[in-house]
Amino acid sequence: MMTTEPLEHSSLGLLPTRAGDDRTMIGHVIVCRAGSGQDDAVAIWHLDTEGVRTGAWVKPATMALTEAETARSLLTLCKQKALLAWDPAEAANTLRALEEVAGVPRTDWSACAVALPGLLAEVADIRSAYTKRVAEEKATKKNIVDLEWAIDLPDPLPATVEHFERLTGLGELIAPTVAATEALRIARLGGWVVQRWRETAVALGRVYLRATFGQPTVLAPKWEARLADAYVSQR
Repeated sequence: MMTTEPLEHSSLGLLPTRAGDDRTMIGHVIVCRAGSGQDDAVAIWHLDTEGVRTGAWVKPATMALTEAETARSLLTLCKQKALLAWDPAEAANTLRALEEVAGVPRTDWSACAVALPGLLAEVADIRSAYTKRVAEEKATKKNIVDLEWAIDLPDPLPATVEHFERLTGLGELIAPTVAATEALRIARLGGWVVQRWRETAVALGRVYLRATFGQPTVLAPKWEARLADAYVSQR
C-alpha cells in the first residue's frame, strides 16, 4: 500500500484561488481503479490549479470497496474538486461504488468533471480566436506580429490518452501499482494542459486582445467554471 500525504497547502491539500468570475476553486482530483488480484487498487491524486501534483493516496480495492471508513476517507479527498480524467465515466463509477460502501448520498460527479479532450479543445479554440483577432489587427496596423506558441497543441487532437501521452513526450511512467500509474498519467497530462493554457494567456498582454477577451484567468473560462462549481457543490 502506498500513501503519500499532501503538501501543507490546506486541510484538503490544495490552495484556494479565484476564478475569473471571482468564485473560489481549489483544483482537481483524479480517481483511478486498476490492477487485478492483490494489485487491484484505488488511487487518488490531487492536482492544483497551477498543474502541480500536491498529494497521492493508493488503497487496496479490498479495503476501499469493503470498509466504510476507508471509503469515506477516500471520498473526503474528493470534496470540492473537479474530477479530472480522459473519460470521467469510469472514475465516476469508482466513486459511486465508494459512496455505496460508505453509505453516503450519491453525488452527480458528471456535473463537476473535466475531461482532458475537452480541456485541450477549449484551449485550442481560444488560441484560434486569438489568432483570428491578431489577423484582424494586423490588417490595419503595420507593427502587429503573429502569435507564436512555446509549444503547439496537437492537431488534430489525440483520440486516446495513450496517443496524447506519446505526443507530449513526457517519457515513461514508473509507479508502484497499475492504479498509481494511471493516476499519475492523468495528473501529468493535466499539468501539461495547464501549462499550455498559461502560455496562451500570456497573449493577453496585448492590449487589443485583452480588450476583446478580457483579463487573463488562472485556467480557461469553461474549465474554471467546472472547478468553481465543484467547490460549492455539496458532497
